[in-house]
Amino acid sequence: MNNERGFTLAELMVAMAVMALLLAGIFVTLREGQSSYQYGAGRAEVQQNARVALDRMLRELRTASAITTSTATDLKFTYLDETSTSITVEYTLSGTPSAGNPVQLQRNQTGAANQPDVLIGGVNALTFTYYDFNNTVTTTAANVRSIDIQITTVPENTALAPPNVRTALVEGRVRVRNE
Repeated sequence: MNNERGFTLAELMVAMAVMALLLAGIFVTLREGQSSYQYGAGRAEVQQNARVALDRMLRELRTASAITTSTATDLKFTYLDETSTSITVEYTLSGTPSAGNPVQLQRNQTGAANQPDVLIGGVNALTFTYYDFNNTVTTTAANVRSIDIQITTVPENTALAPPNVRTALVEGRVRVRNE
């Protein structure tokens, strides 16, 4: 029992330094993993929001019987539901998007409760381009036969990353009956 010695101060300091280096390496690895996860989650949110909005708009526009408003950022159309009732729907933004200040894409259905309905948030740009029978750009609502829709989205949760890092642009074209 008399031969047992403890650690010297130098040995303890070296052991603590090695342990600190190991912990710092683990911390950096975990931080990078968390950053990658947040980037991926933000990217998925941006893409999913844009796709959901575009899919719904395209699906509803396929059944449109008349386009009543056709501007670059506003679209109003009517369609007949399953009971042959004429329904008017308008897609528009809740405001004017600016750098770092995305807005909501709203769907307003006449006669429905709790309108307008927010389709998605985090919209940085919404553009409609209208084409006639000859595939020529038109601004006359009665002549519209197909519509290009472009939606640019950014993360709604700005804590995930700066909005200028991750944006998603989705585009789609739909032919409408517009009879």
